[in-house]
Amino acid sequence: MNRTIVTAALGVLTGFAAQAQQTPAAIPLDKFAQLPAMRDAELSPDGTRLAYFRPVNGRSHLVIQTLIGSESKPILVPPVDDLDFDWLHWANNDRVVFTVFAMRTRQITETTETRLWAINRDGSNALHIVKPATVRRGGSHVLDELPHAQLQGNVIHWLPHEPNHILLALDADDTRGDEIRRIDIRSGEYDIVQNDITGIQHWFADRSGDIRLAVGYRNKRFNMMIRDDEDKWISADKRPWWDEDLTPLGFAESPGVALFAGPGKNGFDVIRKIDIRTGEELPEIFEADGADVSRIVDDPVTQLPAGYRYTIHQDVIEYFDDGMAALQRAIDAALPGSVNEIVSMTEDRQMVLVHSSSDVDPGSYMFLDREHGRMSFVADRMPGLPKELLSPVRPVSYEARDGLTIPAYLTSPKDTPRKNLPTVILPHGGPASRDDRSFWFLSQFLVSRGYAVFQPNFRGSSGYGRAFRDAGKREWGGKMQEDVTDGARWLVEEGIADPDRMCIVGWSYGGYAAAMGAVQTPDLYQCAASINGVLNLPRLIADDRRYVGGSAWIEDIGLEGERAAAVSPYHRAEDITVPLLIIQAQDDSRVHEDQGRGMADRLRGLGKLYEYVEVELGGHSMTNEAARRTILSSLESFLAEHLRD
Repeated sequence: MNRTIVTAALGVLTGFAAQAQQTPAAIPLDKFAQLPAMRDAELSPDGTRLAYFRPVNGRSHLVIQTLIGSESKPILVPPVDDLDFDWLHWANNDRVVFTVFAMRTRQITETTETRLWAINRDGSNALHIVKPATVRRGGSHVLDELPHAQLQGNVIHWLPHEPNHILLALDADDTRGDEIRRIDIRSGEYDIVQNDITGIQHWFADRSGDIRLAVGYRNKRFNMMIRDDEDKWISADKRPWWDEDLTPLGFAESPGVALFAGPGKNGFDVIRKIDIRTGEELPEIFEADGADVSRIVDDPVTQLPAGYRYTIHQDVIEYFDDGMAALQRAIDAALPGSVNEIVSMTEDRQMVLVHSSSDVDPGSYMFLDREHGRMSFVADRMPGLPKELLSPVRPVSYEARDGLTIPAYLTSPKDTPRKNLPTVILPHGGPASRDDRSFWFLSQFLVSRGYAVFQPNFRGSSGYGRAFRDAGKREWGGKMQEDVTDGARWLVEEGIADPDRMCIVGWSYGGYAAAMGAVQTPDLYQCAASINGVLNLPRLIADDRRYVGGSAWIEDIGLEGERAAAVSPYHRAEDITVPLLIIQAQDDSRVHEDQGRGMADRLRGLGKLYEYVEVELGGHSMTNEAARRTILSSLESFLAEHLRD
């Protein structure tokens, strides 16, 4: 394979020199905290330019780079105030559409707000393309302007036959139901092509751009509606194929044939094809052996469903489009042992941008020139991080106390015997998500500092079938927590973990599990650390009731038969006897800052050992380098103090 660095095309990325050989402990902290040097890269349809995000002074900037010739300087668009870049897409050869996000207070609730912008390829005419809605008050001829819609990134169709227009779903009039605008991306002028329907927040258009399917929540009820042959919207529950467990994903190649994720005969979620007009279910089913399939992969040219992905230790991408399937097979053959994702492609399908990664590789971008059969290296996502010193992630499993097999991942310092190691138990967030073998900056950093890292996919995790996922409902502080505890004890029994040097660390729900580990099993851990963790369960439930659909999803939170306070770290703080590190972002709109602050105040009042670290900007996912440096440096010193020999 030719790994020629494309310096002429990507001058803005030059200067990333290879690092000298280092020992794991010598890998600088900043190498793990760095943001991706290239993120969300995408080719313009004609292949003359590349747009992507890159960090400057610790925050992502939008870059538009000319690929033909080396004279043009790249266009560099900085973030404004606390707004961070989220995603981008070339709507046509001349204009890039992108979103930014930040935390805002809407009424009395702190939320994540997004804004949809567009910019010309030369950096001109940067414009917020979502205009506020207006209403008439009391019969007056004066129009009142409403506040901006909260979420503005739900583009439901890119209208390739109208390259200067998009279809955008948003709740501009704050009715908890999304209408659809046809927006001119040059000016923001728009037409309403579909008025809102109470209880509908998500719309789906077929390949021609016709809106045919809609879903949403009204109170606790999940609604699905379809447009019939008379252009009337009717409830899908009146159709014989209706199943409330079906989740729409998009439309197939035939008008009216929709793709749904739903239960299959083997106990795992599959993707099914249903003609929503006739109710006929097509025989073709997309499934995986031993894993849920619930994610669609879009065609990079049409932005319409062309394949699917699932996880068996690492992501597997399969296309039902024959041309894309053949291309994926060729790329996988050229880059074996990696997860290879086709992220962008020119309109003629001759130039392809590929992202390739593994457990010991945070990823790199490659250009594939199909006409000449050449593949060229473009850029590492995390330059200077010595991949040869990173540690492979090993799949393991163990038996919970009730006999259920729990899958997990174990990463230990490279070239070190897996015996009697200081260990970090690292349960994932969600809780309806999962860990896999992919690179994660936090786990690899901890391993580089000499710790074994154990990531249990406790019951309630996604990807292992519906029964496994549903087994976690109303098991906060119950069986989900027991699975984590049983995994830690298994490590001790196997001789892998030193029982006198073990800490539990987590992020989001994982932060809850970490704090509950300190509450329920203080004899097992020498310390615990929570990053943007759920620490006050009654407060989380009260906050979530304010969100659309919140009344439905909070029914899965808590422990069956117990009040929320009984399994809330804040309300059980008197039971904590080991040091607790709390790291909390001020602008976390998912787990609000008063969760961390309140827990710190309570621990101080009880005379408990704790450390409290507050991050000004970072959000729930800690999206800037300063926030990530704070996490890593705080953990490094905390673990060194409490897990030392």
